[in-house]
Amino acid sequence: MEIHLNPEQDRARSAPLKPLLIVAGAGTGKTRVLMSRILYLLEGGAEANKICAITFTNKAAREMKERLANSNSSTPKGISPFLGTFHSFGARILRANAKLLGRTNEFTIFDEGDSFSLLKKIVKPYPQAKKLGAAFFRNEISRLKDGTKISKEDEQGELVHEIYAAYEAALKKNNAFDFDDLIYKPVMLFQKFPAILKKYRTNFRHILVDEYQDVSHSQHEFIKLLGEEADSLSLVGDSDQTIYSWRGSDVNIFLNFEKDWPEGRVVFLNKNYRSQENIIYAASTLISGNSERPRLAKEHPLSAVREKGTPVELFEAALPETEAEWIASQIENVPLETETVAVLYRTNAQSRALEQALLTREIPYVIFGGLKFYERREIKDILAGLRYISNPADSPSEERLQKTFGKRRFPELSALATLPRELLPLEVLKIFLKTTDYFGYLEKNFTNHWERRENVSELLRFAGTFESLSELLEQISLLQSTDETPKDKAVHMMTIHLAKGLEFDRVFVAGVSEGILPHARSLATNSELEEERRLLYVAMTRAKNRLALSFYDLPSRFLTELPGDSLTFRSETSENNSFSDSDERYITLD
Repeated sequence: MEIHLNPEQDRARSAPLKPLLIVAGAGTGKTRVLMSRILYLLEGGAEANKICAITFTNKAAREMKERLANSNSSTPKGISPFLGTFHSFGARILRANAKLLGRTNEFTIFDEGDSFSLLKKIVKPYPQAKKLGAAFFRNEISRLKDGTKISKEDEQGELVHEIYAAYEAALKKNNAFDFDDLIYKPVMLFQKFPAILKKYRTNFRHILVDEYQDVSHSQHEFIKLLGEEADSLSLVGDSDQTIYSWRGSDVNIFLNFEKDWPEGRVVFLNKNYRSQENIIYAASTLISGNSERPRLAKEHPLSAVREKGTPVELFEAALPETEAEWIASQIENVPLETETVAVLYRTNAQSRALEQALLTREIPYVIFGGLKFYERREIKDILAGLRYISNPADSPSEERLQKTFGKRRFPELSALATLPRELLPLEVLKIFLKTTDYFGYLEKNFTNHWERRENVSELLRFAGTFESLSELLEQISLLQSTDETPKDKAVHMMTIHLAKGLEFDRVFVAGVSEGILPHARSLATNSELEEERRLLYVAMTRAKNRLALSFYDLPSRFLTELPGDSLTFRSETSENNSFSDSDERYITLD
């Protein structure tokens, strides 16, 4: 299989064998270039088993393996490069050196649930730790393993280190590592045992890393240690798509490439083959508002190879429900057999209204990488409470409440069944949340408690539209009873974070409203705001042929940054046919 490259891609493929950063914008053929770089190394005489290509996902690793298998590479039978994820590579290192860390090579890798269960047992004897909750310590331990310094000088910091030590001892006793250890412990081995580091540096002379903009501090240290004396180091990524700071990635790692590797070279790929010109023009104008970008990236803006196409659609709705109805109406006549359609959103809570609108129109959909709204644990817990209050004979709901809150607390909950029937559903729901201290329960028991709180808040908002509890529960039951939709020929629904790396013929980005995108919790610093801008940029560049952005209430500040000559605007709340942030409807008094 011959790989055809444009001049920029070819420069990246055949760049001198010194540290190389390939800045690959959205849709510029990143995987193609990475694969061609591997083939270039093989053609130049590099031994296949001396090449190590590290990815972030198993899917990316599989794709690279398939491309290599279909290439004209004449590597000896049974000898091939290492193509895998950071974590699979880390696990391989730990298997070979388990004894040094007090484990056998038959160790278990604890997933998030296993680690959390272990921590719950560990914090029980510590009253203050139990009060803070296992979720707090899971996050703090993860931060420690990614290189964050947590002071021991205050009482809480000292407690974190004490729980950390107990947790590490428990992992060792279980002959186990947690997921963070798959990077943290190999780095520790490299630092403590020079002979091990030398062995892996000898074994792998050519290091390639995909999605370099997503690396965490521990992954960065891993790359630096392994690649410091390599014959070649090739890093591929795009700082405009750094959107995972909440799981440890830091855009400054990407931006500091030339400081880390003074002899390095930077090559830019800026020809987008995915999207029509209007989409790229709008997205590029948006991202130009970020200051945290490589200087040369501003001099090499993304440009579209494809035709101009249709303008980006901007729609203003009055409410989340009418926004969802508009999106569903636009999708209704799209032939899903031949066109791929995605609905993207900032938070999972937004899926509730969108799901309802699609169900009403009998449009098949699948939630990518997550559960449908009414299948989420916190929603099922609360609905069990509402159903029991409405009908104390509902034994499945009673069992769920006892399991979630304990049998000792159940008499307190069962008393809620005597609440006056004339109370509005929203009032009943608020009483249930207060009685159970449900938000406190989420904070102590889930590392993603903020996301779960947002789902509960959306249920509260929805409940506020009903006059009776029975009517609310009936409506929800009818929505839940809908038959499962086929996985293919369906609308793809997902958060923007999950959409990175994907592409669709049509993309609808819902809730581009101030407080949602950018999110209200991401306005404290300029860095947080710039990551939110990158999120919208990623969402927009998923679209190949049609892109629609919609909002309700106040429009996102990012919408005012889009070029007006690439947009068409419609509003259900105004007769204005042009969008402007100076419209008096959007002016608020803080």
